[in-house]
Amino acid sequence: MDSMLMKSLKVLQSKLGFEDWGDYPQFSTEQGLGRVALTTFFLTIVGTTHCVVWLIISLERLDLLHINLNSDLLGNNNISSSSNSSSTFLFDHHHQDNHNHHNHRWTLLWQWCAYMTAICCFHLLEFFVTALYNPTQAHGNSFLVNHSVTYTAAALTSWTEFWVRFWFLPSSTAISTTNSLSFWLSPCWIGCILVVISQIIRSWSMATAGESFNHVIQTRRKDNHVLVTRGIYRYFRHPSYVGFFYWSIGTQLILGNLLHSILFTYASWTFFSRRIPYEEESLCQHFPDEYPAYVARTWMGIPFIRSIVGNNDTGRKQD
Repeated sequence: MDSMLMKSLKVLQSKLGFEDWGDYPQFSTEQGLGRVALTTFFLTIVGTTHCVVWLIISLERLDLLHINLNSDLLGNNNISSSSNSSSTFLFDHHHQDNHNHHNHRWTLLWQWCAYMTAICCFHLLEFFVTALYNPTQAHGNSFLVNHSVTYTAAALTSWTEFWVRFWFLPSSTAISTTNSLSFWLSPCWIGCILVVISQIIRSWSMATAGESFNHVIQTRRKDNHVLVTRGIYRYFRHPSYVGFFYWSIGTQLILGNLLHSILFTYASWTFFSRRIPYEEESLCQHFPDEYPAYVARTWMGIPFIRSIVGNNDTGRKQD
């Protein structure tokens, strides 16, 4: 079963990486413009569609657009009546439950559309920020759509949690609309704020680093590779990781995925707790004099990950 699942994931990953398109010159390599064009088209269509639906639902909930969103999502609007008082009571009670479920499902659909908009924006920005500020490294894989089998599996399992809840437990994590404080402090809104701030941090860090930024850790120092200490790098020494770490958690809060919020926190922290020390070791080799001093005056940004530089000291570098 596990091998079959892994095989299916690898097949899906190969599709995302255009591995079956080798006969077409514009798709045969990661530098092919066909990959860039098709990925951009797909992400734009999916993201725009979800954004429009999100806006429609939002405007309706704010009474700025008058459409009926209280009907059954499956299109079942027909209601039969009964003259018997007891059966009428049971029907009314059942109808009210259905009405609440429908409202909850529209709210969950609003959350899904917000999530998909955030996902598509993230992948589009990964490529276009790279293309603008580090054009020599911009290619089809810069979208990070085919990041890894683990990334794909995490996305699919989080979608499974959401849609199982959508159909079978729609009221389990629905946003409260009767209490304004509960509404604005709901995990979904916290997730939205976290995603926006995290996206700004990541894109800002990529733009600031310019040609010194790369999606793959560089074991050899390039001629144009400099230690960036300006902008957001004045405060965080790994701002792109900080952005991605909190962004990944925020996406699950938007969906209301309580289980995957915990799992994504653990998985992201584990990933960066291994990647950051490896990268810092490489940076110490590239900048043996400058990097230790830089570490001493900046934050890691991700809790409980210790720097390999001066790890016997206290202060900011310990985070």
